[in-house]
Amino acid sequence: MKENKKQSIQSDGSDGEKMSETPTFVRRGIRTYYGIVEDSLENKKENYDEICHAEDRRIVNAAIALRSRLSSKEREIAQEWYRNFSTLVGEWTC
Repeated sequence: MKENKKQSIQSDGSDGEKMSETPTFVRRGIRTYYGIVEDSLENKKENYDEICHAEDRRIVNAAIALRSRLSSKEREIAQEWYRNFSTLVGEWTC
């Protein structure tokens, strides 16, 4: 049987490809609707505020669209339901 007598090509005695001994961390940005921005606390807060504003507008627009499709009797029923719900839940709404 033949023995493999190749010399090691790495400093630690292993052979094969080895990654750099110093860690290389890639600094990634924050993905937003407007592209990737620098990863900083200020940008995180700004992105969070923008998302909250967009979601709040989406909910309001959906409520306006629903209200426009309701008849006057259905609007009264919905308003009564909302009043009762708000009374029961109070400040725990989203």
